[in-house]
Amino acid sequence: MQPGPFPPSAPQSAPPPPTPSSADNGTGKLLAFGCLGLVLMTVLGTVAVVFFLKAKLTGTSLAASPLTPGARAVVTFTDPGKGANGAWLELDVAHTAGLRLMGMLTVTASGRALGQYNLDGDLSGRCTNPVIGQNSASCVDWTFTQVGASGTVSGRTRLFEIPPQPAGTAVSIIGTLYLANGVTARRLALNVRD
Repeated sequence: MQPGPFPPSAPQSAPPPPTPSSADNGTGKLLAFGCLGLVLMTVLGTVAVVFFLKAKLTGTSLAASPLTPGARAVVTFTDPGKGANGAWLELDVAHTAGLRLMGMLTVTASGRALGQYNLDGDLSGRCTNPVIGQNSASCVDWTFTQVGASGTVSGRTRLFEIPPQPAGTAVSIIGTLYLANGVTARRLALNVRD
């Protein structure tokens, strides 16, 4: 015990830490929301660019017709006069021994021939162009599975470019497509896109 009239004093402790001011909390929240907004804008911007590039690559559909293997098909459209259009093959098929595709398509404009395209190709796997003499391939939403010789293929492959015509010109694609034995077509169509 200490002598004196006063009670013993408590040991000295460190002063309490200063409380953060409301301005510090607001800055942190503002920074967090700014970063979140930047990430969100980046994601949305990336999605928009992918959508735009895909739309630019494939264009919009001008005309389409389902294809029945071995039957004559005709697709007719009015050329908008904005440049070359493309003929695309849309498919969703299953096969037991590969996807061999054969046939011939003729393009006419107002009754005159613009071109003839012979098809003979294997589309069992990777993106390929079945048109003889067409070296470049362009596919959209192309998926395939392969187990031994069997598999499935779906997507859209660009067959050929249709030469540009004056606006209002009637253009037709006429032809027949054949599929090898063992191919079951769930969906098969010829589509013209600008």
